[in-house]
Amino acid sequence: MRLILHILVVVIVTEVASYKILVYNSKVGYSNVNFYGNIADILVEAGHDVTSLLLQIEPSLFDGTLKSKKIHSAKLLRSGEADLFEKRNLDAIGPFYYGTHFTERFVLQCRGTLEEQGLIDRLRTEQFDVMIAENYDMCGIGLSHIIKPKALINGAASVPIGFMFQEFGLPKSWSSNFSPRNSHIDVHSFFSRLKNLYSEAIVHRIWYSSRTLVEKVFKEKYGSEFPSLTTIINSEPLTDFATPTLSRVVYVGGLGAKEPMRLEKEFDDILSLRSKTVLISFGSIVAAYKLKIELKNSIVKTVKQFPAVTFIWKYETPDDEFSTQGRSVAPNLHLVKWVPQNDLLADRSLTAFITHSGGGSTQETAMRGKPGLFIPCFGDQPRNAAMMERAGLGKVFDKHDVSNSEKFTTAVRDLLENQTSLLNSASAALRPQSHDMNWIEYNNLDILALAFMLIIALVMVFSKILVFVFRRLWKSKTKTE
Repeated sequence: MRLILHILVVVIVTEVASYKILVYNSKVGYSNVNFYGNIADILVEAGHDVTSLLLQIEPSLFDGTLKSKKIHSAKLLRSGEADLFEKRNLDAIGPFYYGTHFTERFVLQCRGTLEEQGLIDRLRTEQFDVMIAENYDMCGIGLSHIIKPKALINGAASVPIGFMFQEFGLPKSWSSNFSPRNSHIDVHSFFSRLKNLYSEAIVHRIWYSSRTLVEKVFKEKYGSEFPSLTTIINSEPLTDFATPTLSRVVYVGGLGAKEPMRLEKEFDDILSLRSKTVLISFGSIVAAYKLKIELKNSIVKTVKQFPAVTFIWKYETPDDEFSTQGRSVAPNLHLVKWVPQNDLLADRSLTAFITHSGGGSTQETAMRGKPGLFIPCFGDQPRNAAMMERAGLGKVFDKHDVSNSEKFTTAVRDLLENQTSLLNSASAALRPQSHDMNWIEYNNLDILALAFMLIIALVMVFSKILVFVFRRLWKSKTKTE
């Protein structure tokens, strides 16, 4: 039996017998791992018997949970990595690669999980009351049909994107709701809304492959009668764009941000060096050490322009040749393999954050009241960056301009000199943009009218071509006779 439940119901209800809960944690990125790890730990604290099934899509990531029981799936060989920092989000062909890039990992890991010796039988035997699964990786949704928990929570560690709207039963406002690959929309502009629809078409095409290929894995193993996978949400209403929703879908913003801990001496010492400190991090999927050398050199050149400011850069190989050269050029630059991001953002000594705009990073930035320079790389990050800018929490910066040190320096200077206060535009975030749209804009009637005229024009041109070809053939036949 499948039910769409709200996680807080599970947390708040306190009965004598605790629930047995399975949390499907797809280790695809830090934000996902942290979100579902926090859910597992909160439920354990509430007295429930919680097991986390950890999918090793990115084995280097931490498990996210400290208190639940853990089951690790086997580590599998995965496909090659794409240069997500260089790819253009709205390129007509390139973005399709992102879908296959992540989908291949989902498919490989899902197939390996289903084939893992004894795992499925073990999960069935547990007879879970509730299973919480991530909608982004549909393997968990399919797995729920096999192990049959009493209830399924179909979750998302981000704002609703792609097919989530129809799968959660949410209304989709095509004219005013940001596509995840779009970092700007003017709802009164014809071309801006057209670009948003184009972006959404790309997102749906990519998501379609991530569902059909994973679904194929289940049908291959359990037969063609296996049902379709297409059958809560980690967002902060005070920063996100206001969109139509349902009572059964409840936003649990901030769940991905744990309570900050005291910083270790290493970071305390770094923060004490200068009056201002900026954190730079491009997340867990985009590896900083793999960025193009001209881009990395541009960052170092920019850092050098602010000798009175300390910069902490999450850089996975802090002892390589570039790191050594970078520190010699900019002594105020500290390259570290790992950073306690949430703890640093909560520290008063940290001034600002230069981030890739991941779901976890944007929420932590908002909760800790730090201004940000948001450089979206892929996925839902453009939309995340846009909502942060609209909420007055910083500015969006094009990732392709990072290699231009002059532009990047100007953006960093603006970040340092024009810090914004937390949620100073919260009222705007709670007001749907559709409220200010006229009837034509809201229903995209201008775009539909253009599409209709183009179709009519194409039909007319095609008809004329057919008539022309027919006449030529008829004349040719007449001459031959």
